[in-house]
Amino acid sequence: MQGRFLFRSSGSGPHAVQVKVCGFTDEKNISSVASLPIDAAGFVLFRKSSRYVPSDRLDSLIRMLPERVTPVLLFVNPDPDEVSAVTRRHPEVLLQFHGEETPEFCRAFGLPYMKAVHFEKPGDLLRAEARYPDAAAILADCPAPDSGAVPGGNGTAFDWELARSEAASLTLPLVLAGGLNAENAAAAYSLLHPAALDVSSGVEDSPGIKSRQKIQGLDLTAWLSGM
Repeated sequence: MQGRFLFRSSGSGPHAVQVKVCGFTDEKNISSVASLPIDAAGFVLFRKSSRYVPSDRLDSLIRMLPERVTPVLLFVNPDPDEVSAVTRRHPEVLLQFHGEETPEFCRAFGLPYMKAVHFEKPGDLLRAEARYPDAAAILADCPAPDSGAVPGGNGTAFDWELARSEAASLTLPLVLAGGLNAENAAAAYSLLHPAALDVSSGVEDSPGIKSRQKIQGLDLTAWLSGM
């Protein structure tokens, strides 16, 4: 896998937190933010998303990433042939499954994967960890705001306090998503202490176009050094 997202050594410090920026759609936009401390870049292969990237554009987008940045491919209940075709061309990626995929489906491609959980009530994270024990991480996101909404990228946070106790009990790394931005990232981290923050709409100028200034605002180095 390209980069060290979720697999970075503990030498980065006791309060190290990684950042995944999800939903890139434009090569020039990637180039403009590539020098920032981003650990992973997400590409959405879900046609209903406003940040959808056709698989034939992945080559040029991934090529723009520095070697230290892990490309993450996000799927929602995909056809297995689609995943196989993409991963044959891009075996360096981390997979992210954001739908109702089974553990057998997630592991069928022989690549590390994250499994998203749409957190609604206490116990959801621990149940997901028990069901997907070989996942690289459990990704906690908010439920879609309504039945017709696309999962993820909605700018909505779930109640972090409800997940606080079980987050501390997880064995797998926790990736926190859902409504994160420069204003609330530190508060979210202080409650759940995730291995990584996953941001999308909170660092955008428009869907799929990321803001360099907003990503810079996510730097928690100074805040963490005071803990």
